[in-house]
Amino acid sequence: MASTTEPRRRLSREDWIDAALIALVAEGIEGVRIDRLCRDLGVTKGSFYHHFEGRDGLLEALAGYWSDVAPQEAVAVVDSFQGDPMKQLIEVARLVADRDIGRRDHAMRAWAAADSRAARSVQRADRKILGVLEKIMAGIGVPEDEIHPLTRVLFFTSLGAHDAPTLFDGRSRDSLSKYLLRLVGERAERSTG
Repeated sequence: MASTTEPRRRLSREDWIDAALIALVAEGIEGVRIDRLCRDLGVTKGSFYHHFEGRDGLLEALAGYWSDVAPQEAVAVVDSFQGDPMKQLIEVARLVADRDIGRRDHAMRAWAAADSRAARSVQRADRKILGVLEKIMAGIGVPEDEIHPLTRVLFFTSLGAHDAPTLFDGRSRDSLSKYLLRLVGERAERSTG
């Protein structure tokens, strides 16, 4: 008699990291537990230990993901709109909203407050994202002496919008984004005009 159950798919290392990030957002670092992840994924601990020696190995991989893989989303957006820096900026801003990066970022920063490995990961990711934004600002024509502060205003505003959801609903976030994009455009025009 043939089995009527579907065979379980093999989980990759990335599947475990994704599940850990989801748990981190939902419950903080305390939620990233092997037994909980196994339950959520419907697998045994053997599947986990195939990829990681223990929870610490998973946390190391999660930190590495945040600093190496997560910023690549912004880089990919920039690369796909070569030659149009304003469109790059618009798409990076949209990426933050569409991918709910703010909630993930908030969870990573909360973890980083108590864990040096996570803190280093967040710092590396921040440097990469700020570097992408600075390159875009230079491409738009923002004066060199204004790139650093304006980039940080955009970055901090994006973070703050997600940390204060009662102040920034979808409509007010869109309005703020449009204002900031207009501000960037005006700074560039002053430089060339």
